[in-house]
Amino acid sequence: MAPAAVTGPIFRLENGIQMPGLGFGTFANEGSKGETHKAVVVALNAGYRHLDCAWFYKNEGEVGTGMREFLDANPSVKRSDIFLTTKVWNHLHEPADVEWSIKDSLRQLQTPYVDAFLVHWPIAAEKNADNTVKIGADGKYVINKDLTDNPEPTWRAMEKVYADGLAKSIGVSNWTEKGLKSLLSYAKVKPALNQIEIHPFLPQYELVSYCQSQGIAPVAYSPLGSQDQVPGTGEKVSTNKELNAIAEKKNATLAQVLIAWGLKRGYAVLPKSSNPARIVSNAKLITLTDEEFEAVNKVADKRHSRFVNMKDTFGYNVWPEEA
Repeated sequence: MAPAAVTGPIFRLENGIQMPGLGFGTFANEGSKGETHKAVVVALNAGYRHLDCAWFYKNEGEVGTGMREFLDANPSVKRSDIFLTTKVWNHLHEPADVEWSIKDSLRQLQTPYVDAFLVHWPIAAEKNADNTVKIGADGKYVINKDLTDNPEPTWRAMEKVYADGLAKSIGVSNWTEKGLKSLLSYAKVKPALNQIEIHPFLPQYELVSYCQSQGIAPVAYSPLGSQDQVPGTGEKVSTNKELNAIAEKKNATLAQVLIAWGLKRGYAVLPKSSNPARIVSNAKLITLTDEEFEAVNKVADKRHSRFVNMKDTFGYNVWPEEA
C-alpha cells in the first residue's frame, strides 16, 4: 500500500493546475553523492507530493532517480500525483537557452514535463561556450544588461515552453512587485507563481498581498528562516524565544509551527532537510489556533531580515533599497 499523501491545503493556480501547499525543497542537501536521492525517497514516503528543484542545484539527476525509485515501488502513485518545479538559471535567459535549460532538466528528472517552470532570478548573466556562467575579472557574474532590463524575450521563451507542454505552468522566483507589474504588462501567459523568501523575520506582507491580488500564487522558500543570524543583532529565527514558546506550548517542533503559519497565510511552503527524521517530522502538519497564529504574527511584525541575497555573487542587487 502506497504511503498516504500529505499535501496540506491544495492551491489552485490561475490556469487550474493544483499545487500541494506542502512542498519539499531539494536545495543544499549536504552535497555528498546520493544524499538528494535518499532525501527525495524519504520525502515521498513521508507523503510529500510537491518537489522543488532547479537546474542550478546540480542534483536534478538524483531527484529523478529518487522519484523513479519511489514510483516503481508504489505503482498506485503516478507521476501526475507529484507537483514538480524546476527553474532556469541566470545565464540561460536567452530564448534558445531557456529551451535548452528545461530540456536538460527534464532529461535529468526523467520526466516529459514539469508542473512549474520558473525564472530563478530577475537577473540575466552572460554564459561561456560550455554553458557555464561567465565570471568577470571582479569574480562576479557578467550581467547581461539588455535581458536584465527587459526580460520580455526570456518570458516569450517561457511562454513557448508552456505552449509546447514541457511545463504545466510558468512563473518566477525572487521577483519584486515592480518587476511583476512590468512582466504583467506584456505577458500573454501570466506568471502562475512567485517563489520568494518568507518566514517570520521576512513576512513579506505587501508582496504576498500583491501576488494574491493578481492571481499569482506565492510560494515560500526558507519558510523555517535560516541558520544565518540577523546582521547586527545576532538573532536567529530558530532561537527566537517567543516562537519557541509557541511550539513548546503546542507540543510541536518550531518547524511544524512555521509551516502551519505559512499555510494558514495562504501560500505553499518548501521546508528542506536531508535529515530523514526531520523530513518526516516536517510532514506532520498541525493547525494553529487564531491565538497562536497571532502570536507568530506579533513576532513577524515590522521585521525585514532577508537571509538570501546573492548580490555578492551576482554583482547585482535585486533589493538595493534594503542596503
